[in-house]
Amino acid sequence: MRKILQTLIALAVFVILWWLLSAMAASMFLPSPLQAVEALFRRLSAPKGMSHVWISIFRVFVGTLLGALVGTVLGIATRYIKVVEVVVRSVVFPSLQSVPTVCWALMFILWFGYDSVAPILSIVVAVTPFFIINTWEGMKELDTNLVEMAYSCTRRPFKILGKVVMPMLYPYIFAASKSGFMISWKIIIPAEIFGSTSGMGYMLHSAYKNFYIDDVFGWTLVFATILIFFDHGVFNFIDRKFVRKWKPRELKRS
Repeated sequence: MRKILQTLIALAVFVILWWLLSAMAASMFLPSPLQAVEALFRRLSAPKGMSHVWISIFRVFVGTLLGALVGTVLGIATRYIKVVEVVVRSVVFPSLQSVPTVCWALMFILWFGYDSVAPILSIVVAVTPFFIINTWEGMKELDTNLVEMAYSCTRRPFKILGKVVMPMLYPYIFAASKSGFMISWKIIIPAEIFGSTSGMGYMLHSAYKNFYIDDVFGWTLVFATILIFFDHGVFNFIDRKFVRKWKPRELKRS
């Protein structure tokens, strides 16, 4: 309840400051909170308004899941396969980490056209490094005694991976999932602006081109609302109920 109250107070302060700045500026380039909310509901209640929201959510989830799968597999493989470690460390990770996501998005548009493929793949290349590096760190912190004990019970590596290794990696994968999901929402905007004819990024760009300033702020509120919901609601709930039981006791208390 304390965190909820603190969040509500912070939101109230933000809205009040926004309203004061809007009143002092008295400019069409800075609409009031009420004008932005009215534009938000006007667009969402329009035909196909909500469909753009669900399209962006779908792309973010698919891109994040694919990035999680690729990054986790590569991160785990680096411990067991020397060739994979060399390739990931010298080629895959540096290229994904250093090349701006906009460059990848433009290339995907050239290859796949204006469709959902380009935004989804842009998210994949953006979030994969988070899972690679977090899985690397998790593999370094594995309890080797526990793994050796598991090998004394069974020689099936996939069973040990699923029953022993993966549970110890859950906190690291969860941290990568949270960071990657937040980054995905920052990536989907330019990806949909450049490479899609649907989604919230496309609608935001359309409002900007047509000089609908209220709509620009309204779609921005949609992004902010979704991020706050998943950050303070979904991810905090998963952390409390499922992830913390795999953490050391001192980390739980923190």
